Amino acid sequence: MKSKFSRGVTLIEIIIVITIIVILAVIALIYLRNQVFKGQDGRRKADIRRIQTAAEEYERDHNCYPLPSLMSCNPGTGLVPYINKIPCDPVNGGSYMYIIQDSVCPTWYKVYSKLGNVEDMSVMNGIGPNGAFNYSAGSANAPADVATQPATNSPSSTPSPSGGSLPNSGFYGCSGGVCVPIGWDATRPGPECDPNYQNSTCYFQCGPAHNECVPWH
Repeated sequence: MKSKFSRGVTLIEIIIVITIIVILAVIALIYLRNQVFKGQDGRRKADIRRIQTAAEEYERDHNCYPLPSLMSCNPGTGLVPYINKIPCDPVNGGSYMYIIQDSVCPTWYKVYSKLGNVEDMSVMNGIGPNGAFNYSAGSANAPADVATQPATNSPSSTPSPSGGSLPNSGFYGCSGGVCVPIGWDATRPGPECDPNYQNSTCYFQCGPAHNECVPWH
């Protein structure tokens, strides 16, 4: 006689086991994903602190903060000897978003990034140009960040130095020695090329073979 405890595994029991395994796998993936984001964000914060240190040392020697033409991470040598190489974002490889007082001799600056871990206590959504960033640091006298709604549509497009067109960014870059409007690349996020400027004169940084706005990717 068969024992009542010797019955086979039912379909329902198999489904329950598979469901538990799937739930545990999802939890593990979420945990690992968050750990990856935290590592990347830690690198971003450390990079920005290094940029801040270099910018402050530059200001002590020049009585102005650096112009954006010195802050591109490719090749990244614009602030030697204050920093050997300006770091790039660890994920997209682009320069960190650097904005200044609208002046050829800026008295303040801010650096923006987009952190992957939205649970980070320092995250402030919708800040910076186009409301595209959630983390910033800058000089002590820089304006406070105000969260804005990211722009979803732009009324017009700007011909790109690299060809094609992208939504207007409100930034400018050097192309063929001339300061021209450049587009906004939401995948970065940020202006489509580096160095970029907030003024239609490009702070007089354009010239033959100098400070050409190079696509970030």
